[in-house]
Amino acid sequence: MVLGIKSRGQPRAKIKWPVLIQTTSGSISGETQNISTSGAFIFCQDPSSLEDNFQIIIKVPYRQSLSLSAKVIWKTVATLNGKAPGSGIGVQFSKISKDDRRLLQALIANHR
Repeated sequence: MVLGIKSRGQPRAKIKWPVLIQTTSGSISGETQNISTSGAFIFCQDPSSLEDNFQIIIKVPYRQSLSLSAKVIWKTVATLNGKAPGSGIGVQFSKISKDDRRLLQALIANHR
């Protein structure tokens, strides 16, 4: 299912993929709630240890994973689908290869 509007200049798709955010303090598990080729909204339990820039691993279909550099743009407290309270973070991809961008575009287009 795709959001009907363009958000932040890029079409965003409501896609739930597991993510692993890697920080110098350890790893944080989460799940995308929506994604575009420029960023994502991620639900996770405790993003307090996030640095300015970090690596994020997104487990996508048809491939083991995407490993991208990202940064947090905003945070909010969130509870999704009756899960324990956590945080929602808006991330912007700061480094993404042309191949990874094409793969994301294709996967997002398949959800339309």
